[in-house]
Amino acid sequence: MLQLIKVYLSPMKKLPLILLSFLIIFSIPISIPAQSSDPVYIIPVEGEIEKGLIWVIDRGVQEAEAAGAQAIILHMNTNGGSASATQEIMEILTRTDILTYTFVDIKAFSAGAYIAVATDHIYMAPGSMIGAATPIASSPFGGAAKLDEATAEKMTSAFRAMIAATAEQKGHPPEVVEAMVDRDVEIPDLIEKGKLLTLTNNGAVEAGLSEGTVKGLDQLLDAAGLKDAPRHTIKVKPSERLARFLTGSMVTILLLLGGMAGLYFEIKAPGFGLPGILGITCLLLFFFGHYIAGLAGYEEILLFGIGLTLLFIELFITPGFGILGSAGALCLFISFIAAMGKGPIFSSTTLIHPNYFRGIITFGAALLGFLLLLLLTFRFVFVKSSPLYGKFVLTAEEKREEGFTSSEAALSPSIGSHGTSVTKLRPAGKARFGEQPIDVRSRGEFIQAGEDVEVIEVHGNRVVVKKKVIS
Repeated sequence: MLQLIKVYLSPMKKLPLILLSFLIIFSIPISIPAQSSDPVYIIPVEGEIEKGLIWVIDRGVQEAEAAGAQAIILHMNTNGGSASATQEIMEILTRTDILTYTFVDIKAFSAGAYIAVATDHIYMAPGSMIGAATPIASSPFGGAAKLDEATAEKMTSAFRAMIAATAEQKGHPPEVVEAMVDRDVEIPDLIEKGKLLTLTNNGAVEAGLSEGTVKGLDQLLDAAGLKDAPRHTIKVKPSERLARFLTGSMVTILLLLGGMAGLYFEIKAPGFGLPGILGITCLLLFFFGHYIAGLAGYEEILLFGIGLTLLFIELFITPGFGILGSAGALCLFISFIAAMGKGPIFSSTTLIHPNYFRGIITFGAALLGFLLLLLLTFRFVFVKSSPLYGKFVLTAEEKREEGFTSSEAALSPSIGSHGTSVTKLRPAGKARFGEQPIDVRSRGEFIQAGEDVEVIEVHGNRVVVKKKVIS
């Protein structure tokens, strides 16, 4: 019996030893490589930084977050672009918890430098450059618009603070990026006062802005420890590509110019034809591009429709150009400007929010082009020697010798003639002068039927009357 008990207890004595062995094994630190199943998202940043790019980057970041990506890499080659678009892209990049990288393939000038600083790590290709990031009021036709000294200083100060704060947040040297924005920043052995800083790939490494020079994405991923991670490159959708094209400065000007010119010539020409189709198409493309870019919404399109309706009423229903016409023109102007920016239009400090400055300049350039087109049209089209003259001006004549005669009864009354309104005039209707009722119209006032009226204008068959005042 005693022997049986010893046999039974023998494994029990080994149990503490077994447990101790397990504890020792699991207490040893083991290095486990990152899961290669977590992808790296690559977003191309090429060409002009404009409103359409916001949509692409925002979609890329959202997809990366949904997929649990390890990193997001911006593959960059840009000369810069819109300040408001740059600010929105920077906000998108600073909000995400995913590690972000910028690979400067050729250049990251102006707005590109701001966006690069908004990422956690910067790598540059051999021979690439980054910098020249001072804010300017750019002309829609290219080049810089001249600003007064106070405005230029205010803009520079604001953007210098913005890029410095972003650099501090992302671990980049603030004084280096400030020197890219402000000529007054001086860094010994790097940049002297009065010049803007632009760095090559080697200079950026020495300045502490770039973490290294790499020949391509393969080397970047290797340097970042992401060599085995699967890659997913964001493909720009056709609609996004079209939106980026349509929201470019020059294209936007041409669309607005085409829209205004098309509608104007459609009003001047009889019927509905090619000018109207082209004008409406241009404006639809304008709103479509800015809608896809996340700028224009249904509110701007509705406001445009209201403005167009008010102008139609003013031009074709009520005479002259008064309150309705002015309100319609204002609605159109606000709808165009609102579609080219984001956020509140008005600001307590600058009246118009800075996000809309570029839109106002763009619209002004389109309006200037429209006025120039009208000047050229009246100079070269509305002349009898032009082959297009007959398309806009009625040239046919009804001569007596060709058999055309007029009825004496249908002759218009003379100015000062008195008659009686047969129908209500609001403003068009009929009035009787003698035995024959004829078509007349007032200057906009409403006249009841049976009122005494007086002729004040006669232009062919167009008779304008007013209510007779009894003294």
